[in-house]
Amino acid sequence: MIRRRAFITGAAGLLAAAAPRGVSAAALPAYVSGSAIQALLDQARDGKGSKDAAGRYIAKVPKATYLLTKPLIVYRNTHLDATDARIVARFPAQGVKHTMVLNSVGASTGGYSGAGNIAITGGSWDPVWDFVQRGKLNEAPAMNGITMIHSSDVLIQGVTMWNVKWWHGIELNAVRRGTVRDCALKGWIADPGQGLWHGEAVQLDLPVGGNTWGGASDFTPCRDILLTGNVCDTSGSQGGWGQLTGSHTADPAHPHVGVRIENNTVLNARWDGIATLNAQNVRIAGNTVDGCEGGVYVKSVAGGPLSTVEITGNTVTNCGSRNWLSVRADATGPISDVMVTGNTVPCSRVNYYGPITPRVGTTLDCPPA
Repeated sequence: MIRRRAFITGAAGLLAAAAPRGVSAAALPAYVSGSAIQALLDQARDGKGSKDAAGRYIAKVPKATYLLTKPLIVYRNTHLDATDARIVARFPAQGVKHTMVLNSVGASTGGYSGAGNIAITGGSWDPVWDFVQRGKLNEAPAMNGITMIHSSDVLIQGVTMWNVKWWHGIELNAVRRGTVRDCALKGWIADPGQGLWHGEAVQLDLPVGGNTWGGASDFTPCRDILLTGNVCDTSGSQGGWGQLTGSHTADPAHPHVGVRIENNTVLNARWDGIATLNAQNVRIAGNTVDGCEGGVYVKSVAGGPLSTVEITGNTVTNCGSRNWLSVRADATGPISDVMVTGNTVPCSRVNYYGPITPRVGTTLDCPPA
């Protein structure tokens, strides 16, 4: 098993939203407390208000700039509509889980049985902006933007995520039927203690050890995931992400299944534009990858055979020294039923590694000699 970072947990804590010493209140924006959003989410939990077409109670956030000092907790059958809102964070270094949004999950919850049928739409989310305005970026904790764990039927749409520090804009962890659509993922502050491969804007994960934000550490993988229409790029103040999507935790006995990555635009990623690790029934189609260090990269892990990988109709241009398109099978993790066709990419930058079996009746783009 490949593990990643642990995160800080503990009892809920709260920092005052008043101006810090040495900074005048007039110099800070007029914040509304994040507790106002939580109150709307609590009303949705209690079945109050109108419903959307999927039967979710709508928590509509009024136009304002909100300051979070702990995660927003989203409950089952809830639609958090932040279309008109700007949401920033001032989390303490310890005492809270470092994610702006987390779904409700019981301590022993496993599988996909946590709060689900959740939508989060719109909003401008920025976990470090307040720290920057106060000249305290070094005090900003590493964070996720939005985290869903042990959940099903999740839609994240039209969200703009700015300048996440070290971790991920959106993490789907043990999620079944999850969609990330038409989001803008802008800017990432790299972790100096990790490789750039650590910087997935949208991370597919499974709960084990320190990766478990709530519920059981039961290795539940993601299933039936769609990432489509998203744009991943620099922000102006910060460089690009490590990659649009991928994973850096894997257990060979628990592969992700049914991952579609379609019609996204990935610009200026500092590692690969698009990647999957230990995922089968994968379709990567119609994406544009430009100016990244690498392009499209699919990989198995030791002891984890995979099947059905389709990489079709992608355009990869102006990338760097890594492979622009690559399928890599571990010696003990063969990949079968592989189709790579119709991609616009120079053959000199395409490579296949290890035991790979093409789909019957097809020929791989730029086949190995």
